[in-house]
Amino acid sequence: MSETQHHDTGYKLLFSHAELVQQLLEGFAPPELVRLLDFSTLKLANGSYVTPAMKQREDDVVWSVSMGDNTLYLYILLEFQSTVDAAMPVRMMQYVAALYESLIKEKSINPSEGLPPVFPIVLYNGDQRWQVSTNIGELINCPTVLKPYQPNIAYYLLDEGAYSESELNSVHNAVAAVFSLENATNYETAVNAIDRMAQAIQALPNKQRIDKAISYWIKRHLQRNLPEVIIPQTEQLLEDTSMLATNMQKWYHNAQAQGKQEGKQEGERSKAMQIALNLLDLLDDATIALKTGLTLDEVKALKKDQVKA
Repeated sequence: MSETQHHDTGYKLLFSHAELVQQLLEGFAPPELVRLLDFSTLKLANGSYVTPAMKQREDDVVWSVSMGDNTLYLYILLEFQSTVDAAMPVRMMQYVAALYESLIKEKSINPSEGLPPVFPIVLYNGDQRWQVSTNIGELINCPTVLKPYQPNIAYYLLDEGAYSESELNSVHNAVAAVFSLENATNYETAVNAIDRMAQAIQALPNKQRIDKAISYWIKRHLQRNLPEVIIPQTEQLLEDTSMLATNMQKWYHNAQAQGKQEGKQEGERSKAMQIALNLLDLLDDATIALKTGLTLDEVKALKKDQVKA
């Protein structure tokens, strides 16, 4: 299984729980939409749809929820590629169409009576910030007379890395803490995120079930990003976070020390290269290598570069 598949699988498990879907929406969706939803009616739908390109979308998560007299379908697309996909508006149009086709085929809806609304969400976690348009209509260049005949569908973007730590701290639920751990670059932020997860889970009625799901996600996250951390062999990491925090502190400390050592070595190498440059016209290559600690090949390469310059 690839790294991306591991990532998607962990998130798919998280958002296969109604409580965490509710927290995702309450924390990050438009408040005016959230107020319309009856979260007690959340129901997991079939999560595997076939696009016109005949590609299975097994890693996405689809829920239905009552919205007044209507049923709203939530399509959560898990996008964990390393780069932004400029074709996302086209892809999302295909996925929503595939969802409608599946609902019609299963006789869950009758198109003659109208179609239910869909709220498409793209949950993205990549190093680059998302710059792609969220509406396919904005990508289509055509005369005004043709605009009414062009597709016009938008998706709601959740770019995890775009949220500041203060923004995530202001959202008091486990999903915000998951995003914080994803973005953490130091021990303090990471442990704070885990503590917030544990506190948020304690407030849930089904805390053991949610603890297992989030613990699974944490293990996947640590195995991918902090492979040297010793992970306690328990299904419920958040019952006691002290051991996990201690192990993470050791890893961050070692990583910081290693970074300082590598920086020191790089500085010493740069100094040696500068000394060698100053000696090129004074000494032979072998003597320069002996005095600076560089290899003979490095001195010769340095001299070659100087001749080219």
